[in-house]
This record gives sequence, structure tokens and C-alpha cells, in this order.
Amino acid sequence: MRLKEGIDLVAFVRRVKECKGDVFLETEEGDQLNLKSALSQYVFVVLTEQREILRHSIVACDSEDQEKLAEFVY
Repeated sequence: MRLKEGIDLVAFVRRVKECKGDVFLETEEGDQLNLKSALSQYVFVVLTEQREILRHSIVACDSEDQEKLAEFVY
């Protein structure tokens, strides 16, 4: 799944916290950020300034949690 452009980052991070399993942001270079980690959330917010990186990144999570994140990804 890829992040939609212009999402509310605070709402997205709050929703990630509601997920049962881990939620990862996987970059094109192969880096993985566990978005349940406070440090990874900080890095994620910094990455939002580099839109090209986010356009090519994938959000990966359990199938149960995909529904919770549906409004933020496509």
C-alpha cells in the first residue's frame, strides 16, 4: 500500500497506534521503519518533507490492520 498525498500525519500516527500488529514504512532503498516506534515516527515526519521518498515507499501491515489504515493509503 502507498500513502496518499496530503494526509493528516497526526491522524495517521494515531491510527497506527491503534493497530494490533506492527506497521512498517518500507523505502525504495530497502529501509524499514516500524511506525509504532517513537523514533521511527520522528524519522517518518522528517521524511514527509521529501515527498519523492514517500511516493516510492510502501506501508506494510497485517491484513487485519489494513482496514484501519484504508483512508490513508491506496
